[in-house]
Amino acid sequence: MAVITISKEFASGGLNIARDLAEKINHDYLDKEIVKQVADEAQVSHQEVRGFEAEGHINLRAHLSRIIDLDIFKGSREFETTEVETGYDERDKIPYSFDTQGWIDSDIYRDMICKIISELGQRPNVIIVGRGGQCILQDLSDVINIRIVANLPDRIARLKNENPDLSDQKARELIETMDKKSQEYIKFYFKQDWNDPKLYDIVINTSRVNDKKIVGWLASFCQ
Repeated sequence: MAVITISKEFASGGLNIARDLAEKINHDYLDKEIVKQVADEAQVSHQEVRGFEAEGHINLRAHLSRIIDLDIFKGSREFETTEVETGYDERDKIPYSFDTQGWIDSDIYRDMICKIISELGQRPNVIIVGRGGQCILQDLSDVINIRIVANLPDRIARLKNENPDLSDQKARELIETMDKKSQEYIKFYFKQDWNDPKLYDIVINTSRVNDKKIVGWLASFCQ
C-alpha cells in the first residue's frame, strides 16, 4: 500500500482521522515517534527536540554554529533517559552522515527530518503526520499527500469540546498561533506554502463531512 502523509489545520480533527485511518488500513502511525528518532540520532534528549521544534524556527543556532565553537555548550544539558513508547523499530534507523555529538541546530534538524522521512517513504504501510512529509516526499509516485482542514467556527467548537474551560477568544487565539507555527515551519525548512493545494493529492474539509465518513473514503482511496 501507499505511504500516506497527513497535514492538518489545528483542531480540524486531522489527528483523530489519521489515527483511525491507520487502524482501519493497518498502517503504522508515525508522529511523535519521529521526534524520538531525531533525538536518538542527534544524541540529545527528546525534550530538546520537542523544544527546538517549538522555537518558532529561527535560524539563530544554525548561524551561531558557523561562527563559534559550540562544544562549550554540548553536554551542558542533562540527557533525558526516560524511555518513550513508540511505534517505530529498527527498520527506521538511519545512519547519519556525521556525529552531531549532542548538539542540534536548524541545519542538523532539517537534514535529519529529511533523511528520516525519506527513508520512511520507502517503507510500505506508514502514515506520516506533519513535519513536512508532503514536501519531502512530494516527488514520489506511491505517496498520497492528504490535507485536513475545517471552517474556523467548527475548529473553535471542536477545541472547546476537548477543553471546556477555553473561551471562544482563547480558542481562536490558540488556533491562530498553532496554524502560524505550522505555516512558518514549512516556509522556513522547505520554502513552501503550507496552504498551497498543489502540495496535496486530497484536501478534505471536516466541516462538510463527518470524521467517520472521511476515514471510510480515505481507506477506500488508499488501499
